[in-house]
Amino acid sequence: MRRILLIVVLQGALVRSLTDVLGYFGDNVTLPSGADPLWTLSKIEWSIFSNNTWIATYRNGQENIERFYLYKQRLSLNTLSGDLTIHNLTTMDAMEYSVDLINDEGRDSGNKVKLTVKQRLQKPTIETVISPFPKGGCRVLLNCSSADEGVDFTWQVEPPSLDTLPMSARDSNSAVYLVSLNTPQKPAEFTCISSRKMENASSVITLKCDDGETQQKNVSSASSGLYFVASFIGFIAGWGLTLMYVFRGESKSSSLSESICLFF
Repeated sequence: MRRILLIVVLQGALVRSLTDVLGYFGDNVTLPSGADPLWTLSKIEWSIFSNNTWIATYRNGQENIERFYLYKQRLSLNTLSGDLTIHNLTTMDAMEYSVDLINDEGRDSGNKVKLTVKQRLQKPTIETVISPFPKGGCRVLLNCSSADEGVDFTWQVEPPSLDTLPMSARDSNSAVYLVSLNTPQKPAEFTCISSRKMENASSVITLKCDDGETQQKNVSSASSGLYFVASFIGFIAGWGLTLMYVFRGESKSSSLSESICLFF
């Protein structure tokens, strides 16, 4: 019986393990080629899909980054490192990318990059309801809300010596704050910070009471009559829930009741 030993040698590009890259909607992101920094690249081919559809190539000294309609005028190719930058990210850009490289000595290499695209946290919205005191000064209700789900809120107040009272209801996607401002008094600055995992966004509002009139300056915040009404309704609901928790013994009723009296 004759035995035939068939040896097949496959010589292909060295493909490295998958690299994970995170980008944010509307931003730019750079996909690393993984090329040896000592290489002088003679060929770069970035592709997508299982059929290796080219989206950016560099061959014979010629660069082409307009190969695929979805990436028209949105790509930048570094012909020294082989890295590919995608501008103005969209959710459709979230996929796996492949790159094939050849240096001037004919050695080849490759890399795969998995791109994930996320939406950044939006700036929270600060709404206000202002009630002047008869003898000067005012009481201000501030409601900070976010269009994003699952965020936590933190207030920062300047000056920190102001009489303030947080009044947020449980399981709420907003943070309510009560503050008493005196006359005369320097402008008070309130910063609402929304955070989720390692990301945060913030908005700032500046308030001042002068002779029964309140001056307001918003930075990165929204304010309108409709917002005031919605904020006030939300405050009443949150306050009612808070009092329910107080009477049920789930909060420190004595300290909270005393704090409420300072503002009403």
